[in-house]
Amino acid sequence: MPVFSQRDAFFVRAIAGLALLATAPTASAAEALTASEAEQLRFEIRQLKLLNQSHIQKLQQMENRLNQLEPSAEPSLSKSKSSTVASNTAPTKRSADPTASVENILLEEHTLFTDKFTFEVGMDYTHYDRKQLALDGFLALDAIFLGDIAVDDINADIFTWDFNGRYNINKRWQLGASIPFIYRTSTYQKNFVTDSDAATGEVRTIIDGSTDGYGLGDITLTSAYQLFAETQSRPDIVWNLSVKAPTGKDPYGVDTKIVEDDNGNRLEIPKQLPTGSGMWSLSTGLSFLKTTDPAILFANVGYTHNFSKNFGGDTGEIRLGDSFNYGVGIAFAMNERMSLSMALSHRINLESEQNSSKIIGSDGNAATFTTGVTYALSNRLSMLTSVGVGLTPDASDFSIGIKFPYRF
Repeated sequence: MPVFSQRDAFFVRAIAGLALLATAPTASAAEALTASEAEQLRFEIRQLKLLNQSHIQKLQQMENRLNQLEPSAEPSLSKSKSSTVASNTAPTKRSADPTASVENILLEEHTLFTDKFTFEVGMDYTHYDRKQLALDGFLALDAIFLGDIAVDDINADIFTWDFNGRYNINKRWQLGASIPFIYRTSTYQKNFVTDSDAATGEVRTIIDGSTDGYGLGDITLTSAYQLFAETQSRPDIVWNLSVKAPTGKDPYGVDTKIVEDDNGNRLEIPKQLPTGSGMWSLSTGLSFLKTTDPAILFANVGYTHNFSKNFGGDTGEIRLGDSFNYGVGIAFAMNERMSLSMALSHRINLESEQNSSKIIGSDGNAATFTTGVTYALSNRLSMLTSVGVGLTPDASDFSIGIKFPYRF
């Protein structure tokens, strides 16, 4: 629609006036029609004046808006250039408010510093099946330090209930504690040659016996400190430190029992299984996390030192071998509530010592592949699940875990 200026409006009114003057001398028969046309022209002129005034106001508003934007265009461009230069060093924000799925990944694989306090309840089930006595974690402690116990097969099941608390001192430093309760059961089997037959060869029989143990495990105190925040060229880096106290029942000096079959074959097994290592340990390491849309990459590396302790009697001084561990993984936020992760972890144990003498075969090499799913049940409560499969003989056959962290 055309825009009318004040000059145009005046021109329209002048034309209308001339038209009225031109019709004045006409016959009286046409005067009534001329008066009607004049009234219609006056109405149209008023409408055009109103429309023209509205357009003039809109033009004025647009000019004022343009005048406001033009002075800030140059500083805005300068600011954009400076922010581009600094983007490689400034901390990268994942989002103004990270989704629950991303926060769950940080809880499970890294460290989350946003909440003041987090309380977590978890349950883990681990199964071992060995065809010979292997020195690995609790399985080693079941036998090697209890005397000359020889078995051919061990089936072990370990249930662990963890109660964890994590408190953020500030946005970079976190303190925590983990209190485990453990129930363990193991079945030992041994093969015996009971007779010899020329036709069939050796005649064997199998003796088995079971035992269990339960109670408080070793309590762990933890500290996590963010060394560097994530940028476009650097991952988020957190330094982890933990101390494990020997609060569980140790495996040294445990009484044994004899299982005997009808043929007099005997199998010696412990009466009760331990729930702890019996000594202090100190662990330190670094964890890394980098967001690369749509994936999140994470890794960790750590070292654990076990302090020696003298248990007296025939056991004497025991020092478990130190261990080195590392892991890598990738996670995907499927939506705002659910995420999927996959990780490979590897732990190498050095040889243990008894009375300053190394125990042959006490070193270990355990590699595990783990996949997990996290789901945010609410804004504060989440569910973290994981399934692990052992890749080496010293690793557990498989493990299943579930955790419920609640963020305050």
